[in-house]
Amino acid sequence: MAATVASTTGLIGMWNGTKDGNVDGHVDWATGKTNVNNPREIKIEVQDIRTLEPKPTYESHGYGLVNHKSALNTEQFLAGTTPEGKAYIEDVYFKEVAELVKKVTGSKSVLPYVFRIRQNNMKPGTFTTEKLSHTALPVAHVDRDDVTGEDGMRELLPSRAEELLKDGVRYAQVNVWRAIGTPIQRWPLCFVNHSAVPDWHYSTHMARVFPENDPRVAIRGEKSHDSVLKHNPNYKYHYASRLDLDEALVFSSFDTDITKVIPHGAFWDDSSADDAPIRRSIEVRCWVVFE
Repeated sequence: MAATVASTTGLIGMWNGTKDGNVDGHVDWATGKTNVNNPREIKIEVQDIRTLEPKPTYESHGYGLVNHKSALNTEQFLAGTTPEGKAYIEDVYFKEVAELVKKVTGSKSVLPYVFRIRQNNMKPGTFTTEKLSHTALPVAHVDRDDVTGEDGMRELLPSRAEELLKDGVRYAQVNVWRAIGTPIQRWPLCFVNHSAVPDWHYSTHMARVFPENDPRVAIRGEKSHDSVLKHNPNYKYHYASRLDLDEALVFSSFDTDITKVIPHGAFWDDSSADDAPIRRSIEVRCWVVFE
């Protein structure tokens, strides 16, 4: 008899078009002016990857749950918002992440380059376009697409980028995502599996939102546009229930192997208790080259 797959229900945001009918979205972060409609709230059933057999892994699906104990404590992670704490994370934790990503992906070329600390205590229905830089992202997205992926390679690996692009070498942005302080009990991370969608591609299944006066440039560098997921009824949704402090999620937030890139975003979990603690998490993004 097959094992029972545990699941929960909830909401996640996706692309909801523009107010003026344009294909692309635009957001001015200085004024809040935008042609982007607030996210479409999609009701989803989300399977717990702890109970799936076989379980998704980075090698098979582009995402997976791994055991990983960090030397950093809660205070050291949360201090990442200060210059001193940021430097410590980029020194000590980046080294941990690089070794983990090398082990998980099999690549010897791993460059952690930026991290984000997020905290979220919002209720469903309260997120809007202008709030998305300040909280967990309850909108399904990929961090880069085929255009911004190439741009990122040229920015972060300028001495090698053109040769790698010319040779068609696979490269990816791989994220390591973990809880801070307490296990995740509110707004867990959802992976959107698109393997059942024929011919899924960045150009057809992601919408582009072009920012102006973007304060995130100081954190992540230049990026011409964000990529927001369009809904498809054939998507499958996965998460890791109650992600613990000695666990991490490793996944391709961009990949030249289209079968491995995984749209993702925080989702509202209907099973979350009213008094569940604020969701605190840290994500490190790495450039990974597969040679």
